[in-house]
Amino acid sequence: MRLLLATAPLTLSACIAFNEPCSGVAENPNEQVASLAGVVYLDKPNARHANNAIGQGAAEAFLAATEPGVTASQFAVINGGGLRGEGLCVPRTILPAGALKSGVLHEIMLFENRLLSLSVTREELRALMEAGAARLTPAGLPIVNPPGEFLHIAGGTMQINCANPPTARVTQLVVGGQDVLVPGPAVRLAITDFNVFSGTGTSDIFANLSGGLASRDVHTFEPSDATVVERYFKTHYQPPTGQTFPSLAVDNRIDLVGCATPGPPTN
Repeated sequence: MRLLLATAPLTLSACIAFNEPCSGVAENPNEQVASLAGVVYLDKPNARHANNAIGQGAAEAFLAATEPGVTASQFAVINGGGLRGEGLCVPRTILPAGALKSGVLHEIMLFENRLLSLSVTREELRALMEAGAARLTPAGLPIVNPPGEFLHIAGGTMQINCANPPTARVTQLVVGGQDVLVPGPAVRLAITDFNVFSGTGTSDIFANLSGGLASRDVHTFEPSDATVVERYFKTHYQPPTGQTFPSLAVDNRIDLVGCATPGPPTN
């Protein structure tokens, strides 16, 4: 059904016919799972070419995911192409401040990928982040076909300089307070199976791991990535009665130097 919706132009009435009432992607679509501190843009330039509150929050959820006997992750990423603003029945390129509903979150993260954790060397992590930054647009040029492999992060900070060549754009990468651009111990990474096995640019990194993927203590988490994120949002950005939690807001985890800056969606 989702493939049909993604590839065939449908009118709103047709969409309703296939998806009554256009909320089948979540068990409780009207349940509030988070509070947004401000407006969030989810058009392609803003999801794939800038820090984004939903992308950062999802990466936080990946970082915090845990199961008995599994080594905790130190760094987490989610590709901007995994955040969709098209919606199943109506566009969701602009999310207003306030309540974020379960149905909307599952439309944004509609692919239901699996979350993995594994160990990578610092050199491999840098190569992964370079792959995510390689097709970003330098300042002064229009953002056309922004790269879905752009990675939102949690667990650290990064600087990307779009004036540099595509293989040398990551000028700073700090994980847990440590500079991982210098030699040191491996990093435990949380990432979706899509980026490991299929993602443009990113999957190449994992296909060529020294010792192969089987040597990296890979763990697959049972819930889908969207479910992992929903559970995390409910306990971190959705205040229970009588308590105060922060609203989900964007921060400058990735310092984009010399890069084009997207504006608000035009539609």
